Formats: sequence, C-alpha cells, structure tokens
Amino acid sequence: MAQRILIVDDNTANLYMLETLLRGYGFEVGSAENGKEALEKARSAPPDLIITDILMPVMDGYALCRAWKSDDALKGIPLVFYTATYTEAKDEAFAVSLGADRFILKPQEPDALMNILQEVLQEGYTTRPSPSRPLGEEMEFFRQYNEVLFKKLEKKMLDLEAANQEFRMLEERYRLSFENVSDVICTIGTDLIISDMSPSVQKLIGYTIEDLIGSPISRLKNFFTQSSYDQFIAEIHTALQGKTIPATVHQFTSREGTLKYIEVSKSPMIRIHEIVGVICVARDITERKLTEERLHETLENLRKAIGTTVNVMVSAVEIRDPYTAGHQLRVANLAQAIAMEMGVSREKIEGIRMAGSIHDIGKLSVPAEILVKPGRLTEIEYSLIKEHPQRGYEMLKDVESSWPLAQIVHQHHERMDGSGYPQGLQGDEILMEARIMAVADVFEAMASHRPYRPALKTDTALNEIVENRNILYDPEVVDACQRLFHEGRYRLD
Repeated sequence: MAQRILIVDDNTANLYMLETLLRGYGFEVGSAENGKEALEKARSAPPDLIITDILMPVMDGYALCRAWKSDDALKGIPLVFYTATYTEAKDEAFAVSLGADRFILKPQEPDALMNILQEVLQEGYTTRPSPSRPLGEEMEFFRQYNEVLFKKLEKKMLDLEAANQEFRMLEERYRLSFENVSDVICTIGTDLIISDMSPSVQKLIGYTIEDLIGSPISRLKNFFTQSSYDQFIAEIHTALQGKTIPATVHQFTSREGTLKYIEVSKSPMIRIHEIVGVICVARDITERKLTEERLHETLENLRKAIGTTVNVMVSAVEIRDPYTAGHQLRVANLAQAIAMEMGVSREKIEGIRMAGSIHDIGKLSVPAEILVKPGRLTEIEYSLIKEHPQRGYEMLKDVESSWPLAQIVHQHHERMDGSGYPQGLQGDEILMEARIMAVADVFEAMASHRPYRPALKTDTALNEIVENRNILYDPEVVDACQRLFHEGRYRLD
C-alpha cells in the first residue's frame, strides 16, 4: 500500500506543485490550507508523514507543530517543515525545539527533496515526550514564538514601506507625464473628410498633416483598433447632430507599430445655426494608461502584503488567547454585515473587515496568564487589558494603508457618551468604522464563551446594546445590528 503524505500550505500553486511531485513518486497525497484544517484531517485519517509551510492564516506551522507533537495519536508521525519565509538559523532552532523532524528551505530539487523525505520515512515514527508542560515552559514557548513572529512582522512592515515608496514614485511620474502631454486638434467636415489637423499629430502617431488632411476619416481604420474605430465613427455622427461628446479613450497603433492610447473629445462646429462639421481634441494618454496599470498592480501587491501581515497578526493573538480563538474574525464578519446593512461604501466595508480581524492585536502586550484567567480580574490586571487599544495603535500607526486601520483599532473601546477608553472620545469624535466595531465587538463577546462565564443568549446580547443605544453605542449601528438578527439575516457561527 502506498504511503500517505499530508501537505499543508495556504498557497494553492505550492500545494498543486508539491502534490503533483509526490504523486509522481508513488505517494498517496492529501492537502490542507492551514494548520487547523490539517489537524482535523489527520485526526480522522492519520498520514505517514506531514509536510507543512510555516506562514499561514488561522493556524501557522509553528502552532501546528506544537499541537501535533502534543497529540498522543499524532506525535509519533514525522513532521517536516518546508518554508521559503522562515530561513534563519533561529527559525530552524525553534522548529526543532517544538519537535520537528526536519527543517527544509524552499526551493529544493525534486530528487533532493525526495531523498530527504525517504530518509525521514525510513527512520520510522519518532517518540516524543508527554504533552503536559510546566507553566514556565509554556511561557518560554510564547516568548520564543513572539520573538520569531515579531521579526517576520518587522520584515513585512519594511516590505510595505518599500511598496509605498514605489507607489509614490509612480504617482509622481503619472502627474508629470499628464501635465506635459501635447494635444492634437482635428476638424472633420459633414462629408467626413479631415479638413484640418495640428502639426503635433506627427509626434503622436507618426503621420504628417500632409498624410491626413483631405483624407476621409475611414483612413483612420488603418491604425485604430476595430472597436475603437467603431466607437469613434459613432461618436462623430452623434457630434454632427449637434451633441458634445466628453473625452473617451481610443486605442490605435502608430506608424512605428507602437500601441497607444488617446483621449478624444468631440464637439460640433456651428456657423450661423448650421452644423458644418466636428472639432476633435486628442490627448496622448499612453504613459498615463501604462502608469495606471502599474499603479493598479502595485496597489494589489500592497493589499496582498497588508493581508498577509494581518493574517500573521491574527495567528499571533489567537495562540496567546485560545479561549477567544476566532473572536476577531467573528467580529470582523459581523462588523462587515452591519456596515453593509447601513449602506457603507464598498471600500470602507473592506477596511472595516480588515480592522476587525486585528482589532485586538494590542493583546500581544498582555501577559498570557491574564488573557486566559478563569476568575475575576484584579484592578491591576484589568488595567493591563485596557491598554490593548493603545498598544494596537502603536503597532499599526506606521503602516500605510488606504484604510484608517490604526485609528479604528485605537477607538474600538470608545463610547458615545465619552465613558470609553483610552482617549475618552465621544459622539462624532469617534470614527464611524470604530462605532460599528464597538457594537460588533460587544455583541460577539457577550454571545460567545469566555473563561469566566458561558455564552449568553442572542436576545440578551441584543438587549444590552439596545438599552445603551445613543448612550454607549451609535443608534444607527445598533438599529442595523438589531435588524440583521431579528430578520434572521445573520447569525454567529
């Protein structure tokens, strides 16, 4: 019977390549996109070997390894790290301390990788110590984990700053190119003959005015793309009927064979109430279009980088506070639903969802034993908890983003009457995004299990926010939340 290998990676391309390679060598292969999913699959059908990446959402590779080697049913199954992000000796040492059987850096030649995996499988199942550990050892794990994690977060921040610098440079180039273009002016008679043309046309398309003046506009078909030509002709006929056409974009190929973009406005030429032709003003926007494409690509890369950083932050908070695992994502989902119910713009909704998924990032600064304490907190312990919005703001304030992530995190415990913290803001001083987050955070916290009490009923949680409508919580936000639950259009998972 073929040996079975479970591979774990949140990158679908990586999963596909490794899965194809392993099957080519005769292995049976299963896959998972994060550590949590891998644990569930392995417990139902244990593999002969697990290969895992480290940087993943929900549960990363380090947390997976710790859980794997603490599980009596899985701890004897070899675990191999295969990573391109965690490449330092300290990263490998931490992995080994957690019980990893091998630490392999990407990429590897197929034969070399297979030799390592065969070697691990031939060594047989490893024996690991009991999962129970003293408190000091647990705290040491969190210290080392946070040290490694913060180093990766620092690199992500530097990558974001580099992306932002590139974005600003492209923006400046865009501005300069737009301000220095040369317009081309062309007139076309009712007979659809080009009657005049400015000399700047030669710089734009490579043709002289002698090449074009006196020619029918059908000659433009030779270098316009078909769709642009059809649109141009239709708009000329509309302008001949006395209507002005705002600037529209057309594509064409210059005499040298270069693809270009022009923005052309078309207006009727009228002489003593007679329509006599059309005047066109064309502007070369090729550089602008190409810059827009690069800007769009840079922005997408920036968004992906922010998303990756957020996922790392989410994993960091949740491993510190297992009782509220999933709290941030549930708050993010509820806040997103409330914002949609309120008719908030799509762009703001995405920022609310992103901020919600890391709104408790400041809890990384709170000792783990306080976060998981089952009894009532002392005043000192509660004061430490209350510092997390400020700590979260300090972590995020230098991250450039199209959304006010740091401000939302900073304000999510502020209240309408000024009784909140850390700044004591009130009313309109609080961002609407933060007011939405406040209601979602309070509702989810009450409706979910906590170390010191069981989950409360949905109606109880709703009554709390309704009773404090316009006192602690924004009335519009409360009403939107109440509608979602009363009409059965949302429920907490």
